[in-house]
Amino acid sequence: MKSPSVLVMMEPVSLPRLEGIARFAREHRWNLMLDDRLTGGISSWRGDGVIATLRRRSPRLDAVRKFRRAGIPVVDLTVECQNLKVPRVISDHTAIGRLAGEHFRERGFTNVAWFSSGWSEVHRRRYAGFSEAFAAKPPRLGIQRLRRRLAAAEKPVGILAYNDTDAAQVVAAARELGLAVPDEVSVLGIGDDPFLCENQSTPISSVRQDLARGAYEGAALLARLMDGGTAPSEPVLIPPTGLTSRASTDTLAHPDPHIRAALVFINRNIGRSFGAPEIAASLGLTRHRLDHLFAEKLGHSVGDEIHARRIARVKRLLADPALSVKSIAETCGFCNVAYLSNVFRRETGLSPRAWRARG
Repeated sequence: MKSPSVLVMMEPVSLPRLEGIARFAREHRWNLMLDDRLTGGISSWRGDGVIATLRRRSPRLDAVRKFRRAGIPVVDLTVECQNLKVPRVISDHTAIGRLAGEHFRERGFTNVAWFSSGWSEVHRRRYAGFSEAFAAKPPRLGIQRLRRRLAAAEKPVGILAYNDTDAAQVVAAARELGLAVPDEVSVLGIGDDPFLCENQSTPISSVRQDLARGAYEGAALLARLMDGGTAPSEPVLIPPTGLTSRASTDTLAHPDPHIRAALVFINRNIGRSFGAPEIAASLGLTRHRLDHLFAEKLGHSVGDEIHARRIARVKRLLADPALSVKSIAETCGFCNVAYLSNVFRRETGLSPRAWRARG
């Protein structure tokens, strides 16, 4: 049986994506070629399928249209060129933004903003997911007047950047303004690039995309298409694998000092049994005063906040396959696995193990 010849068209080059494609190719005996290595140019290539990251205004789009007219299957790993109707396997950008919002909410942020140096369909989806975590759409900051708007913003403020490069720009701008990261400006990126995230004046927390899995699943879809299979009607979505927390979001925030101290108490004691009376005593407040503050400032009860933070912590820990559900229950203040499972199922509709299995 002839081994398929597959052309990879990738701009910019992404090592995780190349590794995902290469793994599938080794398993299925593909012959791979990169488009920039073709001595006669793209027009000289004769093969069976194409996997690409298609960008707006790219000269590669004409080649893709030519391949499709010739009946050669094409799979896109991005969502930038929606007017080009090709099968896609893409990151679930809405879920990425939603996870970022949950991260800030878990840390008590109600004052948040979005920063990006550009705008595209990917930006729109990430921003939409981020907005879902809050009652109103967060302000959008652009590269123009970033420092001025950052200086004028109510503090503390949590900022989600489109990617790690944009996050590094926010950290640099805050540093130049003399603003403390994360206590005044908390910054979260997307992509979890260790080179960028770990080599800043304040290491940057970041949402982890699974680009390698996306590329592998894209190659699998291309294989089915080359075998005569039908394309899915909607893009295949690859969820984020979690979030790497670093110093840039290692804080709890609320403009009210009593609320902020209560949130610190909850996070520090999440692994044991406690309630509103213990929190009130630690702050030197009456239980009635604490309940009133939470209702006025957060719009829900102390018990609701404890519950939400426990569930959020469970979700984050389930992303680590090395942790048993039993250890997660103990870490998050549930007396046993059965109780955690019952509470988690009521909250999400899934058991902890089913939640983990869905990726």
